[in-house]
Amino acid sequence: MTQALPQVSLGSSRLVRFLTDLSVSDTQVSHRQFTERLGQLIDFSDSINLSAAHARSLNAIDEDAESFREGITSEFLRARSTIVRAAMRSFVLGSGPTRIKWPRAETPPQGPNSATAAYLKFYQLQQADVDTKIRGLHLRTRQAIASLSPNLARICAIDAALNDALATHARRYLSAVPNLLMRRLEHLYTEFEETVQSGAEREESWIETRERYRRESQGLLLAEIEARLLPSLGLIEALNEEIKDED
Repeated sequence: MTQALPQVSLGSSRLVRFLTDLSVSDTQVSHRQFTERLGQLIDFSDSINLSAAHARSLNAIDEDAESFREGITSEFLRARSTIVRAAMRSFVLGSGPTRIKWPRAETPPQGPNSATAAYLKFYQLQQADVDTKIRGLHLRTRQAIASLSPNLARICAIDAALNDALATHARRYLSAVPNLLMRRLEHLYTEFEETVQSGAEREESWIETRERYRRESQGLLLAEIEARLLPSLGLIEALNEEIKDED
């Protein structure tokens, strides 16, 4: 039996909630605001491409849809799990080979710049790695699903057109996440300095602060991975709805 897929709505986005909890975002987006903003992001030429994708009469190969559904869904879940595990493992020193590693900074820094630079660089490297992996997964998922039915082929064509229209905007918005993280890390460093000035032992306080850095950076990256996976998850949900309707 295929593992159940998570149901995620805009209002419950883990990324929005996580940034709000860290007090670095006050984003509250209603359905009307979302649709208005989406319309503003899509220019006239993109609208023509979307309309053409919606109107296309697409022929699809008649395959054994149920077995393909199971296989595509299982592959998506496996790939998603691999992406998440690799990202989370990089935060734990000594957890095994990983190309991007959480910084070793056991000596307390002497200022906010040295206290945040290495951690921001780590996050940005993780962000780029995750982006490459998830874009590849999205493309493979779309290509696999498109051949199963005319309706799914049309959905995949619209997905491709939307991806082309919104990719630049998505990259710009997600590139702002490290800046929000930097504000949070600077705040934690200020708290660290205040704790030391009040008489706490500096090395011990820095160890506690670094652990907060790690937990909050890890939680933020996990939330960002979830947000980046939403388009692929939407295709998987469309696949399951389509095959269910045929049962």
